[in-house]
Amino acid sequence: TKAGAPTVPIASAIGSADIVLLYFSASWCPPCRSFTPLLKAFVEENGKKSGIQVVFVSSDSDLRSFEEYFKKMPWLSLPADAETTKIKQKLEQMFQIRGIPALIAIDAKNGKYITDDARSDVVGAGGDDAKQKEIIQKWKSIEAVPIEEATFSSAAGPTGIGAVVVFLLRNPIFIFGILYFARRALTYLQEMGKDGENQGGAAEL
Repeated sequence: TKAGAPTVPIASAIGSADIVLLYFSASWCPPCRSFTPLLKAFVEENGKKSGIQVVFVSSDSDLRSFEEYFKKMPWLSLPADAETTKIKQKLEQMFQIRGIPALIAIDAKNGKYITDDARSDVVGAGGDDAKQKEIIQKWKSIEAVPIEEATFSSAAGPTGIGAVVVFLLRNPIFIFGILYFARRALTYLQEMGKDGENQGGAAEL
């Protein structure tokens, strides 16, 4: 639904779109606020005329924040109500959303999955008209698959601290190396402490 507009069936809202981009975002999220203008430019410059329709899936906790943020967007949104919160949670589980902003591309005709890396595509294209068109053609050329058969990039492997833990578990020799340097550092600090105590004693004499 558009801000201030009545709720309409999703099929009517999407119309003749070829691809739907589910945009998981929120007003309180700085990366989201940075990405939204990029997505807006992408949609206005090439998206609309190429059969791209965006649907905003909000993570804002109150209606006012949702409305203030959504009024900056030239696309559709899921309604901001209690019932839709359940739908949003199901979508997050379905597409394994682990952080926002996230942009999921699905086939508007059959609801099949195309990619969950659409955000990176849009960022990579920037304001380059040719790259934007190339990305849209890439999405359309990908063979969409049923969501239950999809492989999500967010589930490809752990990131951040999780990736470090997995690396160490697979390469235990590095654990011993870390312990060795940690012990050397501790010994060095202890020796510094003793030197400090001795110097302090000498000063008192």
